[in-house]
Amino acid sequence: MNARKRSRTIVPSFVIALIVTLLLAACAVPAAPVAEAPAAAPAAAEATAAPEPEPTAVPEAESGEASTLTFATESPWGTYSPFRPTYQYGYSSNFPAMLTHSRLFDLDRNNVPHPDLALEWEVSDDATTYTFHLREDAKWHDGKPVTARDVEATVKFIMTKETNINPQRWISSLVGGQEFYDGVSEELPGVQVPDDFTVIFQLTEPKVGWHLSATTDLQILPAHIFENVAPGDVVEHHAPAWYTPELNIGSGPFKFVQAERDQFIELVRNEEYYGGVPQVERILFKNFGTPDTQFIALQKGELDVWKVPQDFYEQALGLDNVNVQLVNRNYIRVFLLNYESDKLSDKRVRQALAYAIDREGICEVLYSGLCQPYNSYMEMRPWLAPDLNQYEYNPEKAQELLDAAIADGTWDPNNELTVNWYYGDALHQDIMAAIQQNLAAVGVKTVLQFLEGTSVAAAAANCEYDLLYQGWGFAFPEDYNSFFTDGERCTSPWGDEEARALFNQTAATVDEDERRAIHNQLQTRLNDELPMMPFLQFTGPLAINKRVSGFDEDAQWNQYYLWNNGYANAVNWSVSE
Repeated sequence: MNARKRSRTIVPSFVIALIVTLLLAACAVPAAPVAEAPAAAPAAAEATAAPEPEPTAVPEAESGEASTLTFATESPWGTYSPFRPTYQYGYSSNFPAMLTHSRLFDLDRNNVPHPDLALEWEVSDDATTYTFHLREDAKWHDGKPVTARDVEATVKFIMTKETNINPQRWISSLVGGQEFYDGVSEELPGVQVPDDFTVIFQLTEPKVGWHLSATTDLQILPAHIFENVAPGDVVEHHAPAWYTPELNIGSGPFKFVQAERDQFIELVRNEEYYGGVPQVERILFKNFGTPDTQFIALQKGELDVWKVPQDFYEQALGLDNVNVQLVNRNYIRVFLLNYESDKLSDKRVRQALAYAIDREGICEVLYSGLCQPYNSYMEMRPWLAPDLNQYEYNPEKAQELLDAAIADGTWDPNNELTVNWYYGDALHQDIMAAIQQNLAAVGVKTVLQFLEGTSVAAAAANCEYDLLYQGWGFAFPEDYNSFFTDGERCTSPWGDEEARALFNQTAATVDEDERRAIHNQLQTRLNDELPMMPFLQFTGPLAINKRVSGFDEDAQWNQYYLWNNGYANAVNWSVSE
């Protein structure tokens, strides 16, 4: 979707009022740290001291150099390596590894799988057996063939406790997975290799879609290299091993050449790639520094593809040398509601909160229009249920619901709700101030409380909140099952046994139409009950230099989903004078 510069000529009166209110309210919000915390990042391995690599000069990519495509690293870079073949340290760390290494299959922007190392695969009728048939023409960058033994070795590597990867989807699902991870057994019967080009995963119980959530971010490692690498030697993510070309051999469309911590990563095309020879000769990931200097590099033509921060969106639209594409992201923000407390036990009160907040106004004024209200726990648009209540801004409706709750004794107008969040930037202070003002307009008193560090997890675990604002990033429909059903109260935001049964049913329902029907029923149920309040879904602006071609919608989408999508279409990327 091409972005267009939006007209700001006509400003609705409610927007003007909101701006004034934000300016006043922001003065009362406590100062917070600048860095924005991720929604749910896995814990990184504990670092130990390691010798620093010898400095290497950053390769230059001159403006207009046709052979090089340049990306900005999400500063400061230092976490790249296929030694973490599943998402581990941060989204940006996966991008280079997905270009140098291959996966069993790739996902497009609709999460539809496409062949990569595996040309075909089957799922058993009971969703406990996943069989992959590998292509026979794939080679490692050193010329050796890729086989099913490499897949087996990769799975065993990530499931070795000393690597500190802790891939729960594998450990808890594979037959013998927990015993192997705990070191009780050296056998892993959940992975079977009947021949050189077939690998079978056996699960302990039915899990529909397990392969989508478990294998799509798994870069396959070469067994003939990693059989001589001790897991403990690659745990520390700045160790010299991470920069050694001999240990970065993959089978993907690009080869690792060199890298320097916090500076750059250089890749060159793989002339023997089974998917065809890439058109671009070289890819450079470079640390340009802060967003300000990244923008300057984009403006000068030194940076070809850039995920545009929200506060640089309007400026990027004004550049003549780039096209700004809008990516409809699945990622959403939600409020967890302490629905078991006396304050929020009446669903009419929870619904009133949803009606009282002007989400459209927040998106237009504070997010430059790069978000929209959202009303389901299911952030995947292709799975969104029809006919959900949109909870459009309606303070009169909110007041009506609160008055009814007051009459029934389930809402006290003297109640004070604590609103917690953990994104420490000024933008979110403004958002919380706007929410506070919206709720005050219908008589709901709030206290804004920023959380940081371990206090976030503690508040969530102990129900020490009324509303907790957080990121929500589940990639596949069945990923919701454990969140809504497995945990004790406050780990799981839902306690309805019938809903629990429906969620568990989706995990064992192979037929997609039947599974969609169940998820539609669940979405409708939660849309009415609101044990958690869906809030906003985001649009991601991506600036692409006009000299770049072949960077299609899937490639654009993947810039925002670096942890579980591959880059088979990278062979089509090109740059011109």
